[in-house]
Amino acid sequence: MTEENTAKQIIEAALFAAGSTVTAETLMKISGLSKKEITLLVAELQEGYKSRGSGIEIADLSGRFVMQIKPEYAEKVKDVAPKELTTPQLKTLSIIAYHQPITKAEVADMRGGNAYEHINELHERGFIELKPHGRTKMITTTKLFAEYFGIASNDSADVRNKMVEIYRAQGGQSDISSFSSRKRLAVTEMYESVMRMCGITNYKVVNPYQPGESDLQILEETDILVMAKGYAEKLGDLNPPYGGTVLEMSSTTFGDLIEDIHLIEKELGENFTRFGKQSKKEENLTDLKELQEIYRNKALMVKSKASPATEMSAKLLGELGIGLSVDGIVVSPDYGKSSGGKKVKKGEVVFPTHKNQSGNLIKRVCEKYDAVIGGLREIDKAERDAGKKEKTAKKDAVSEE
Repeated sequence: MTEENTAKQIIEAALFAAGSTVTAETLMKISGLSKKEITLLVAELQEGYKSRGSGIEIADLSGRFVMQIKPEYAEKVKDVAPKELTTPQLKTLSIIAYHQPITKAEVADMRGGNAYEHINELHERGFIELKPHGRTKMITTTKLFAEYFGIASNDSADVRNKMVEIYRAQGGQSDISSFSSRKRLAVTEMYESVMRMCGITNYKVVNPYQPGESDLQILEETDILVMAKGYAEKLGDLNPPYGGTVLEMSSTTFGDLIEDIHLIEKELGENFTRFGKQSKKEENLTDLKELQEIYRNKALMVKSKASPATEMSAKLLGELGIGLSVDGIVVSPDYGKSSGGKKVKKGEVVFPTHKNQSGNLIKRVCEKYDAVIGGLREIDKAERDAGKKEKTAKKDAVSEE
């Protein structure tokens, strides 16, 4: 037997005896080999198990190695394996790992009331971590979980792929769609109002425009991103680039907000009730339509014609039904330059655009409408007063003659 084969057998025996992950450094001490030699011999062992169709595999977890049962055979040998997870526990753990971070209530919603018992058992085994989150607890997997299942890291993409593989072996193909149906939402600060209008509370707030490290992490774990219209193209320049669904929204008018709600409803489809509340959504849609009608009626009192300085101005005036004219009163937003750097002419009537991200969007729209209608009506009044004075002056002049 060659010296190389002896070393390979020592490494194989060490991995078998350990029953868990073994670092490259430990194998170096046992065998007296360099890290490069260890890596090459482990690769040969991996290929050997693979080529003979073994039910055992050796996984390389970024410098840590483990000999384990292939996932597709785990269920078949569970009766003889020591301290293995039960099928219900494994399914609950799969849900947690795939959708993490996830609350206890959300897990119970997907797995039933027994999930609370499973969560306690999984926590005792060290597979999951529980952190306070308001009145409930948020669940994430641990390093031990990654080692147990032979996953290179706790990276969300690696974990989800592995969990689908395990869950398919446990529950069959028919369970996969319901298993992966829960989507993770992220929203910019400005559009939190739209989430509340839909009764959606389970989402993360992110800054995709100038993302920091935590924002990039959130984006990597996000399936649906809600952000302002016109910025989606820049998401491909991020590192890593965002690969989920983007819902681009506007918030200039009540019509925009109504469309935003319908956009979320359409994207979530039959799963909407898993995220939000139909009653809350319908209530807010009704309120928006009523407000829309109230302001249109107020705008009927405006007599002057308006000239929009920007597309946003034109959109506001169009929704209010205010007449337009090239020679009309200039209506403009309160910023001096557009996002493209183009100078915007300051109008006789100026409405607020709220440069800060936070705030209630319904209130913002109301403030825009009030500024436009109020400003135009003041000009109407000034013109009427001027007309009256002119008429009075003419009348006085005739009387003196």
